Amino acid sequence: MAPVHSPKRPYYLAAMLLVAALLMSGCGSRGASYSEASAPQAIAVDGYTADQAAPMEYAAAEASAGAAAPEQPGTTSALLNRQMVARASIALVVANADEAVRSIETIMQDVGGFISTANLYNQYSGDTPVLAGNVTLRVPAEALEQTMTRLEGLALQVGSRTITREDVTDQYTDLDAQLRNLQATEEELRAMLTEVREKPNATPEDILAVHNRLTEIRGQIEQVQGRKNMLDNLIGLSTIEVSLSPDAASLPVVETGWRPAAEFRSATRSLVSGLQTLGTALIWFVVAVVPVLLLIALPFVLLFFIARGIYNRRRRRKSAATA
Repeated sequence: MAPVHSPKRPYYLAAMLLVAALLMSGCGSRGASYSEASAPQAIAVDGYTADQAAPMEYAAAEASAGAAAPEQPGTTSALLNRQMVARASIALVVANADEAVRSIETIMQDVGGFISTANLYNQYSGDTPVLAGNVTLRVPAEALEQTMTRLEGLALQVGSRTITREDVTDQYTDLDAQLRNLQATEEELRAMLTEVREKPNATPEDILAVHNRLTEIRGQIEQVQGRKNMLDNLIGLSTIEVSLSPDAASLPVVETGWRPAAEFRSATRSLVSGLQTLGTALIWFVVAVVPVLLLIALPFVLLFFIARGIYNRRRRRKSAATA
């Protein structure tokens, strides 16, 4: 029996082919979507993309690590903002004080300081004068250690070295606050003075009262500003007291030679001075002391003669009675 061909079979095959084509296209689109999804993407987290969030997380980690790490001494803002007044002293044994002072002048030019006072004088070793002295220096505070080191380089020996620092932060802060308050008060008083002057019914007494108060505040501002300027000067410029002493090894071996003529003149002056002293004492004794002694002795002399006369009389009477 010959096979019977259904008229619907070609349509059925065509439908099957169409479904297969659709299925293949669907799988391709899903594969493309999967490959795109599997690729790295910038994911938004809290308003930031992943590319932006990663550096922020790293920065946050660094900040937390920094907060957890112990703070190094000397680096806090509190220490950096302290107001310090530094004073130093150094005793130098030098071969020549005059040359040392000239070297100190050079150091002051290099560091931007200056010599405030200098007192040089002669010390005597026997009859030989040797120069010594004291020098006061003002140097920038940041150059204090450098200057002390260079001063030590001038000495044959350093006798002593001292540095003291005084914390004046509280004083400085208090003066700064007082100054700001006084300046604010001054501005208000100036505005008030202008307002009072513009009033049509203002009296001279009203204007004078505000003006006097303004003058008083200005005087207080000048006082506080002067004290603040003094602190600024002490903070900005450190003081160094330098003592210069001669070295024993630098003293001359041979003292000043013997001079007979000078010694004879010196001895003669001593003799004349001694004779003058003795003559002066004799003159004072004769003129000032002897008359006083005579006045004191006169009554005793009179009493002596009276007593002697009485004794002689009695003696003569006894002699006459026995005879």
